[in-house]
Amino acid sequence: MVQKIKGRGMVDALSLMPAALPGVVVGVGLILLWNQPFWPRSPYNTLWMLLLSYCCLLLPWPVRYVGSALRQLGPNLEPAARVHGASPLQALRLIVLPLVFPALLAAMLMVFAVASRELVTSLLLSPAGTQTVAVFIWRQFEQGSVGQGMAMASLTLLTGLVLMLTALALMQRSTRG
Repeated sequence: MVQKIKGRGMVDALSLMPAALPGVVVGVGLILLWNQPFWPRSPYNTLWMLLLSYCCLLLPWPVRYVGSALRQLGPNLEPAARVHGASPLQALRLIVLPLVFPALLAAMLMVFAVASRELVTSLLLSPAGTQTVAVFIWRQFEQGSVGQGMAMASLTLLTGLVLMLTALALMQRSTRG
């Protein structure tokens, strides 16, 4: 499946570029890009801008994880499914996705873990009245409410742990059955 994609080297290289940039550079770049008078509508100062920045910063994780899983698949899986009468969509749904699912799940967990601690971009791009977990924790410590900051940090760690254990249980269950 990966072998058929033209320009995959370029996509791979472009997907890694945000990993080399600090969050402040991405945040300021997005502000400068979208805060121009010639745009008819701008996502600036909306949740879309924050989501766009997270997509820019966190894109390398899923591309790497899923790309590695796709490269491990044999080149004959999809043609074999086609020989047995499966459509391309059926081959993707019934063969490729189940094999790539653990890597996709790991990528989602990694993106969640990194996004929940992304402070700089959240501070720069969060619209008024919106707080991400990292911003909330930072503001609590800044205001001297160490207890509330620690409680939210503990809750964030617990949420991540529960998500990872659930993902592990799902992967173990899918390999057994």
